[in-house]
Amino acid sequence: MSADAAALGGRRGSGTAKVALTAYEARIPMARGFRHAGKNRAETASVLVAAEWGAVTGWGEAAPREYVTGESPDSVRAALERGVPASVADWIGAPLPDALAGLLALDLPTFLGEPGRPAPAAAAAVETALFDLVCRSAGVPGLRALHTAGFGDLLADRAAPVPVATVLDLGRDPAERLAALPAAVRAAIPHVKLKAGPDVAPVAGQVARVRDLVPDATVSVDANGSWDAGEVLAHAERLRSAGPAWLEEPLAPRSWADMARLRGAGLRVMLDESFSGAADLADCLTHGAADLLNLRVSKCGGPLRLLTLARAARAAGLGVQLGVQVGEVGPLWAAGRLIGTALREPVAVEAGRQDEWFPARPAFTAPGYQVDRAASRAPALTGPGIGLRPTWALLERCVPCRPPRQEAGQEDQ
Repeated sequence: MSADAAALGGRRGSGTAKVALTAYEARIPMARGFRHAGKNRAETASVLVAAEWGAVTGWGEAAPREYVTGESPDSVRAALERGVPASVADWIGAPLPDALAGLLALDLPTFLGEPGRPAPAAAAAVETALFDLVCRSAGVPGLRALHTAGFGDLLADRAAPVPVATVLDLGRDPAERLAALPAAVRAAIPHVKLKAGPDVAPVAGQVARVRDLVPDATVSVDANGSWDAGEVLAHAERLRSAGPAWLEEPLAPRSWADMARLRGAGLRVMLDESFSGAADLADCLTHGAADLLNLRVSKCGGPLRLLTLARAARAAGLGVQLGVQVGEVGPLWAAGRLIGTALREPVAVEAGRQDEWFPARPAFTAPGYQVDRAASRAPALTGPGIGLRPTWALLERCVPCRPPRQEAGQEDQ
């Protein structure tokens, strides 16, 4: 164990510890774009965050999406100027259980947001960076820390390669893309997510064709909030017959009553853009608006907040999917991988397509992105914290934007 690890594991915060945040905006062209009903994305839009405490650095990432949480790279950069809450000084040098308890107690979406407008994407970057920092200082892997933080009821004791979903966007015909794969590769796919445009009419036929090609997989449809409730109800019988396992965000976000109507017509509903925190979960339950939730690290406010929301969802009888934001460049997919390779009984796990979007060499991260496409499995990362660091090849393509250094003992702003 390093001297830093011994220090973090054996002393209380002194009130004089300094945690400095450094932000890097990553706007990197993607080798292949990704199109859905809400966006045609051809480049990343991430903000990387380094949290430094002495000689130790933890890494996080925000993937702000205005149509999901109302945030943008500009708003994340502005939020990061607030630094970290003053209470960090109370636990940054504490034993691991106390440090994790202190991190869990932070309300970063509120602290980093504006009155009435929380900032979960910015919070995800800071929470992930602080979590990684605490783990690296203590020399422990992230999964062990998540168990220490009290999430053992949701997570396996050991990480294992996880079957990952295949997500088919609107840029290519889904049946043609699947038909081009070898039969053995299709047979290994556990779940297919079809992105859908605003027209409901052709979707049942698309689902049926996909189910013929992957009969052992579950199939869902993600409309990204583009459908009209009346149209969906008019096609409800055909959709039920085609057999999608669920419809993800079929209507405009937070159309609680109309989504409950879809459920009343026998269609299972998953929330995505409609859900980013406890208030949305409460509204969903009040209206009986969903069967499942899509949890993503960036929109939920970080890995610890995601697991807290997963626990609440399961207590309410809702299933959960672990999703991703398109174009995650490093710490975000690592945080998702940390959870995905240990989460108990998700309905589906997504892993992104960084191997299509970005060049393998030079690698953006160490270790580099890994998914076995032939087996549709994603391996766990090893090492302390989230198990990954950005490389210089990534950082040199980013624009550094360092907020004012803040002492963790400063007053909250």
